[in-house]
Amino acid sequence: MTRRRAAPRATGLQPRWYERIQRSVADRRRGGRLPRTVRRILAAGLLVAAGVIALTPPTVGTGQSVVALTRDLPIGARLEAQDLQILQAQQVPDGAVLDPAQAQGQVLAGRARRGEVITDARLVDPVGPNPGPGRVAVPVRPADPAIVDLLGPGMHVAIVLVEESGAATVLADDAIVLAIPPAPERGNSDRPIVLSVPTDSADRIVGAGLVGTIALRFT
Repeated sequence: MTRRRAAPRATGLQPRWYERIQRSVADRRRGGRLPRTVRRILAAGLLVAAGVIALTPPTVGTGQSVVALTRDLPIGARLEAQDLQILQAQQVPDGAVLDPAQAQGQVLAGRARRGEVITDARLVDPVGPNPGPGRVAVPVRPADPAIVDLLGPGMHVAIVLVEESGAATVLADDAIVLAIPPAPERGNSDRPIVLSVPTDSADRIVGAGLVGTIALRFT
């Protein structure tokens, strides 16, 4: 009877044939060596990129250059070079001033805050205030100068004529404040203001200011 010889065992560090088959099957299940290597390289690259982003200083935002104020300013202030700065704005308002030379020397029509973008609506019209259709602009000097400090462009007030007897007559029940001169540094604080009033009441208001006392009432 002939005996079958046993297969020679692998010697040294070489894996046996069935170990090679098992390892090959396991590598295929895990995606193989090449995909694992690629994933490791990608993971290392992501870590390096995250470190670079964390250490990189933030970049200055891009946008359109607009003119803004460097400090708070009161109504009637005349803009000087030191009052203006250039900022980058992502959303530019309509009528924004883009060149400081266009704003320098102009007069503010109302109070403005530091960092506020200057628009054409913020500046006094060089040809005078626009009263609107069916209305005219008239100067009024209120009897109480302190009330002027409570007013601002765009506010609605009623114009009242107060006689010596104390009787009061409403001359215009819906006047709109157009412009207020800046307060003087010293001296007389009596300041006239410019109001937009209906055309048919303008003459009565002008005449009343010469012969009577004008008061304003908030509406």
